[in-house]
Amino acid sequence: MKKRSIVILAVAAVLIIGGIFAIAQRARHHGFGGPGMHGRGEMMALRALDLTNDQKAKVKEIMEANKSAIQPIREQMKANHQKLADLKGSFDEAAITEIAKSQGDLTGQMIVARQRVKSQIFAILTDDQKAKAEQIHEGMMRRFKDRMRPGNGSDKSTEE
Repeated sequence: MKKRSIVILAVAAVLIIGGIFAIAQRARHHGFGGPGMHGRGEMMALRALDLTNDQKAKVKEIMEANKSAIQPIREQMKANHQKLADLKGSFDEAAITEIAKSQGDLTGQMIVARQRVKSQIFAILTDDQKAKAEQIHEGMMRRFKDRMRPGNGSDKSTEE
């Protein structure tokens, strides 16, 4: 029984980390940042804040300054994705566990890096822009929750 519980926990951990990995890989195609859809949404939110030319220049400077910290993380995440693909459907639990742990660590590093960028950008906003940014964020979170809610009509295959 004890061995079965350990196997179940290991499989659950791999599935959870694998889910995080899949989300992170999908997200890297959506703009700056990596995990989640935040990169693209945040850039769209910045456009809605009517930044001054000086603020736009500072945002660009912040993005460029942080690119060197984020790029190696992205490359390592991409390498992990390739390692999984190279397994070609075989199940090497030790290798997959190692990749999953690495991917989890990298995801954590990406979150920290993205939050650093957000903090630096937030610091250059006026109080009105900060308030507007918060409203935009709340609206995005509301729409995200609505899409995630079961039975919201987004899964057409279950309606037939």
